[in-house]
Amino acid sequence: MKMKNKGQLLLTVLLGLFILVGINVLVKKIDWQMDLTKNKRYSLSKSSQDLLKSIKEKVDVLCFYRPGERGKKQLEDLLRLYAKENKLFNYEFIDPDRAPGLAKEYEIHQSGEVIVKFKNKKEKLFLPDEEKLSNALMRLSSEEKGKIYIVSGHGEASLFAGGDRSLSKLKKILNEQGLKVEEISLVKAGKVPEDALILLIVGAKKDFLESELSILKEYLEQGGRLLVALMAEEKNNLWGWLESELGVQLKQGFVLDPVGKLVLGSFMAAVGQDYPYHPITEDFNFMTVFPTALALEIKAGKGKASPLIKSSEGAWLETDLKRLKKGEAQFDEGQDVRGPLNLAVWVEEKDKKERKKETRILVFGDDDWLTDKYVELGGNK
Repeated sequence: MKMKNKGQLLLTVLLGLFILVGINVLVKKIDWQMDLTKNKRYSLSKSSQDLLKSIKEKVDVLCFYRPGERGKKQLEDLLRLYAKENKLFNYEFIDPDRAPGLAKEYEIHQSGEVIVKFKNKKEKLFLPDEEKLSNALMRLSSEEKGKIYIVSGHGEASLFAGGDRSLSKLKKILNEQGLKVEEISLVKAGKVPEDALILLIVGAKKDFLESELSILKEYLEQGGRLLVALMAEEKNNLWGWLESELGVQLKQGFVLDPVGKLVLGSFMAAVGQDYPYHPITEDFNFMTVFPTALALEIKAGKGKASPLIKSSEGAWLETDLKRLKKGEAQFDEGQDVRGPLNLAVWVEEKDKKERKKETRILVFGDDDWLTDKYVELGGNK
């Protein structure tokens, strides 16, 4: 799969996690759900369709099912849709009792196991649905050797942290897409590694050193991909850097949302329901939940910035923090800001060194949505 497609699948995975297709421009969320059409026939998600279009070599799927086995008819209907999208996709149903030699060759131990073969690689699945099958295809067809790096050293959420600050589920989701994830200290590394597909900064609490900000700037000038998820409760010099370098300003206050009260039991949970057109959020129709969110404003910057996720009109930016702490917050005309508010923005910038690679950045006003506690909530995953 080409780097460009991999990057867009990445920012689609992270968005719809988004995720986290999670992570095609940066990290794009995959909508793996099956769509039921008006004629009551299933169709593949757009992400699966795009994945199949990217496959240029033969795929063989061997399905070891006994006659009348549970799930066989549903799988056959699903595979028929895959084959319809790409003529290089082939599938075959095999009765393991009538082909014991073949079952032994592929180490089949029970009915319902499926072997997916691509080039010289193969993967075994059990009772696969669209999500499992497309994830396997993505892993097998991926030729990308790069990694996703998560910045550490400033109190960020971590792969190794416990409790609410853990990113272990995020790592698992990305690993399922065939992506390797590592933490990185910019101070120790001295630069962003050349194999970086995307750099993540999730919930930094402390200031960055000037040398670290210089590393980030150089990385972006070379066409790097960056996702920043800000910790609303902790202001640091990354906020000013985002405004001066990217034209993304963090507005003072917190986003309050009546819908969040229904979803998470808290007015401070901002719910994303409005997705201005962008390849990452195309056909994304789920709510994304941000437990403690800042509002972002787009200023004149060095790149082209646009909203990616907006709150509902019923949300507002609460600026009276004293009343908020007392639980007495309410919308004050002339002081607070009515929704819709930008919860996430997207920035693109042409490579200054003429390497024909655009810099792409995602900025979120909340970091909680990527942590173990919330990453699988609603449309976050």
